[in-house]
Amino acid sequence: MKRNQWFLVLLILLFGVIGFIVKTDCGFSKQPFASKQMSEKTAMSSQINSLIEKAHFKGNILIVAHGQPVYEQSYGYANAQKKIANNATTMFPIASLQKIMTGALIVKLMEQGKLSMTTTLAEFYPEITNSQSITIQELLNHTSGITMAELAPAVRLDDQQSQLDYVLTQLAVTPNKAFLYTNANYSLLAGIISQLYKRPYEQVLQEQLIDKLDLKQTYFWDQLPKDAVIPHSYTYEKQDYQADSNPPSEELFSSLIGAGNLYMSVADFYVFLQSLTDGRLFSQEEYQKLIQSQEGGYRAGLFYWDQMEFFEGNLGGYDTVVYGSQDNQTLVFLFANQRAADMQKLSEKIIGLL
Repeated sequence: MKRNQWFLVLLILLFGVIGFIVKTDCGFSKQPFASKQMSEKTAMSSQINSLIEKAHFKGNILIVAHGQPVYEQSYGYANAQKKIANNATTMFPIASLQKIMTGALIVKLMEQGKLSMTTTLAEFYPEITNSQSITIQELLNHTSGITMAELAPAVRLDDQQSQLDYVLTQLAVTPNKAFLYTNANYSLLAGIISQLYKRPYEQVLQEQLIDKLDLKQTYFWDQLPKDAVIPHSYTYEKQDYQADSNPPSEELFSSLIGAGNLYMSVADFYVFLQSLTDGRLFSQEEYQKLIQSQEGGYRAGLFYWDQMEFFEGNLGGYDTVVYGSQDNQTLVFLFANQRAADMQKLSEKIIGLL
């Protein structure tokens, strides 16, 4: 063989050996990193499962870190008697978390110039005592002086007018403008939304939020699909799955217009919460005007403090919690049909693992 041919063969062999070494080295260098990631994820999962078990929590959990879902898990039964498990699409009554959605519709109206924070209740419900001195901002922040007992009506309220009439006959107005949480504030906001859109509140929420965000597991309490698995509510009393002594009735659901009569999956609620800050619903400037989170306290559905946000809604044994950073980059969602004794503490412990 000629010298040039031998040289070419040796060169090919040399590159082949180098390529094998590089490939082998890259393979070994990546493996410990991948193993470390898997090990860390397994350890976190084990720690979360331990917290959940000790808390006797049954329901769904979603964890977001760095703006991305990193952990989603279902625990326990939706129906313990029939051994039907909770799953990723299980819809829970979100109770007062719906107030955040009602607040979002108010933001949209403000962005359209149809409302402002200082617009008074008298423009929509002049018959309410002191309505000329109650503002939209005070309704949003529960500082309106309005109070109302949260009791189920004697009969089911099957249309919006009867639902709003019930609120109007049950509420009372005090001169005290300190924080006083009541569903009546958000039912009145639902009525205002309906008046300005000239459509029922439920239709507006369907069009402006559910359809726009393509939410597939979000329904009003009386519009649930017949084939949907609806979780029963339970309590823990020395053992799991004890009957809820005060389950929410149809009559109660029917009275919570704007304030707590929606069912949602945890994934759908995450999509909605993200839309508050990613521009899909309105400008970030308008949203910041609404929440004024730097001031702390309750703002349009959420409590804010130390760059964190928290809110909790509960109906009987059902409990829904959102806790995390105000920029929605780090979040824990806990949707329960058997709640932990202290849902806020559980959410804080889970955040502490991230």
